[in-house]
Amino acid sequence: MQTRAFDVDTHEMIPFHMWGEAFGEGIAAKLAACEFSPVFAENGENTSVRPDITADDVEITTEVVWSAKGCSAPGAIDMTRRTSVMDAMGVERALLFPSFGLVGFMMAFSPEWASAFQGLGFDVRETREVGLEVVRASNDWASHAFRQIDERVRPVGLLLAESPDQMTRDLAELVDRGVGAVWIPSGQPPAGTSPADTALDPFWRAAADADVSVLLHIGTDFTFASSLAWSANVPAFVPPIASAEFVLSPFAGVTAAVAAEHFLAAMVLGGVFERVPHLRFGVIELGAQWFGPLAERLDQWAAVLPKALRGVLSMKPSEYLARNVRVAPFHFEPIDEYLERYPQLVTSYCFSTDYPHVEGGKGVRTVFEERLARLGPDVSDKFFRANGEWLIPARSG
Repeated sequence: MQTRAFDVDTHEMIPFHMWGEAFGEGIAAKLAACEFSPVFAENGENTSVRPDITADDVEITTEVVWSAKGCSAPGAIDMTRRTSVMDAMGVERALLFPSFGLVGFMMAFSPEWASAFQGLGFDVRETREVGLEVVRASNDWASHAFRQIDERVRPVGLLLAESPDQMTRDLAELVDRGVGAVWIPSGQPPAGTSPADTALDPFWRAAADADVSVLLHIGTDFTFASSLAWSANVPAFVPPIASAEFVLSPFAGVTAAVAAEHFLAAMVLGGVFERVPHLRFGVIELGAQWFGPLAERLDQWAAVLPKALRGVLSMKPSEYLARNVRVAPFHFEPIDEYLERYPQLVTSYCFSTDYPHVEGGKGVRTVFEERLARLGPDVSDKFFRANGEWLIPARSG
């Protein structure tokens, strides 16, 4: 019998012309230029501009859910259908990330970049104001969705990281509204300080106490590089595939997880997981090739300079990664080889589909099952079930 999986990366994908109905006509009107911006319209199957779609009515079958992509995939629009999609996939619980909300998330935490590159016609001040409205509308939608759908689907709330007090207050509000996890930007220091600053401990502890996972996800890391010139004027770096979340080129792929690595290294070496041992933390849709080498480097430098970490860490850095952190490999990664190289991290790698985004791949469950088969049922069970359950725990009460 096939293991019921835990899927740590799925998305709503409501098309542009339905944003008003789903998120509010006022905020949708302010984003009208998205229809003509290449950032949103020219993304192949990932495009949000699909006026031909009139309803979420594609039949839900096993064949369809493993192959359909974009706004036309079943359950991309109507979240009351999402559990039927999950049943067809053999998925027990899933995190549900916002697609619409990412537009505002970018505008709010990096208005200078968004004003220059999203093509929406706002100056920096207007970009931030509209971005904050979009974030609120997305979180309102997530709260509404939570009340409509089975608890197996866990909406992810967007949480800006502007001050420690604000982060803790916003977290409490999102928890009260039923979110299952919170997504914070990875490309900038949270609240203008290190993730390991003890000023953030009340936030980390509140999330841990509420069993709410804190997540980094692709799409908020582009501000980590101080200049976009690193990829400018180089034809090989022009992406053949792109989405509102990220570009996909060899250069972008190789560097995608750099911001998350930096963020996570600060948390581990700064003692966050030592001080808050029950914190659930995930790094999603950034692949997993970087994770094992990061563990090696953390352990190496902790051993070279032990005095610096005396009284800060009681375990090897890699042991905190194994206990507290979960990552989701891309479908094309050799996850079996990673697990052979880094067996101490067997608790960290998780299954994900990225449904219904095109970069999630097709038939990905079979792809992962075939790769993991030679490592035995215990490893497969951890990957498909137990590790993801850490990020999507059963609700108390």
